[in-house]
Amino acid sequence: MPSFSTIILALAAAGEVLGHGHVRRIIANGVTYKGFERWSNDDQSQVVSWHFTTEDEGPVTASNVNNPDIICHRGATNAKGSIPVAAGSQLQIVRFNTIGGFEHPGPEMHYLASCGDAGCDKVDKNNLRFFKFYEKGLTQPGMADSPTWNTQKWATTEVHKKVQKEGDGFIDTFTVKIPSNIKPGSYVLRHEVLGLHKAHEGQAEFYPQCINLKISGSGNQQPAGVPATQMYKSSDPGVALNIWTNLQSYKIPGPARSSAFSKRDLETESVSKRHPRDLKLHDI
Repeated sequence: MPSFSTIILALAAAGEVLGHGHVRRIIANGVTYKGFERWSNDDQSQVVSWHFTTEDEGPVTASNVNNPDIICHRGATNAKGSIPVAAGSQLQIVRFNTIGGFEHPGPEMHYLASCGDAGCDKVDKNNLRFFKFYEKGLTQPGMADSPTWNTQKWATTEVHKKVQKEGDGFIDTFTVKIPSNIKPGSYVLRHEVLGLHKAHEGQAEFYPQCINLKISGSGNQQPAGVPATQMYKSSDPGVALNIWTNLQSYKIPGPARSSAFSKRDLETESVSKRHPRDLKLHDI
C-alpha cells in the first residue's frame, strides 16, 4: 500500500498543469474588457492585459523571480488598451484554462504601479515601481487535502470552488477592489496568483499578469513602490516551503501591503450573480 506522503505527492504531480492559463477578460462597472489571447485570430491591438510569449501559458518559476519575466509574465509587452475605473470600485478578473481552472493552492496578491507621463501603453516595464495593496494567503490551517481543500484552505482554492465551465475550458473569477483614496492617474494593475504545490521541490509557480487602468477619483495616495524583480527571493519562507503537511501558518511573500490603504476599504462585496459571459462586452 502506498504511503500517505506518496499519495500526496502524486496528487501534487497530477495537478501540475491546472494553473496554466491567462486572464481572458476583466469586468468593470458591468462592462467586459478583453484580455490578451495568445492563440486568438481576433484583433489584439486594444486588449487591456499585457501580451506574453509563453506557449504553454505556464508559470514564472521560483528560480526566475529576479528575471524581468516576473514583472508582467514571460516576455510581456505593453497592452495598448486600458480600463477606465473609479477609485473604490471593483473589478472581476476572469482567468481561463482548458484543463480545469486554477486549482493550485497558494496566495493571491495585487499590486499597482503608476505609469507616469509615459502612459501604460508605452512605459518601460523595468521602470514600473509596484506597491502591494491586497494579499490573501492561507485562510484555514490544517492538513493538505487535495483536491477538495476543505481542511487546509487557501485564497486560490476558495476561489476555485466556484470554477465554471466555459467553452472548451474553465474559468475562475477573482474580485479586486481599487483603493478609494488612491491618486487618480494611469496605473498597471499586477494581478498575481502563486502555486505552492511544488514548492517543496523548490518549484513554486508565479502567475503574474498586468492590466492597464485609468483610475479616476479625488484621492491623494500613491505609495512608493519597488521593481517587481526585487520583490521576491526563491528562499523566502512563503516561496520555499512544504505545504503537504499539517500547515499552521504561512507568510505571504513580497513587500508588505501598503499602510496607505485600510484593509476594511479593500474588502470586496459579493460578485454579481450574473455570469461574466452575460455582461456587456466593451467595444474595442
